[in-house]
Amino acid sequence: MPIHKLATELEETVRQTRELVRSVDAALAILMDPDLNDTEARRQAKKRIMVSLQAQDRIQQRCDNITRAMFQMRECTVQFKGEQCARVWENLTLDELSKPELSGASARIPHGEVDLF
Repeated sequence: MPIHKLATELEETVRQTRELVRSVDAALAILMDPDLNDTEARRQAKKRIMVSLQAQDRIQQRCDNITRAMFQMRECTVQFKGEQCARVWENLTLDELSKPELSGASARIPHGEVDLF
């Protein structure tokens, strides 16, 4: 179970990274669009870049949390029980990793709104 959870969360991190790159690419495409006036292009690109920066912060938090979980698991013995493993994930700071119902939540919520935290 611990390795399966780790693999699932790493796949989600890859998906979020791919979305970040798509968002930056979209911002560049907007800036290069000759049909948009400069002000409108900058406004739209700025929004995309802000969403990308937020995604980068989330990806960094995910990686930091996954690393912490791996170090905690490494300290365990062969008799490490599933319940103990669940506690490793529950004690992480990023809700999306610590609460199973939120795992992969960013894939299910609409994007585009800037939410600075």
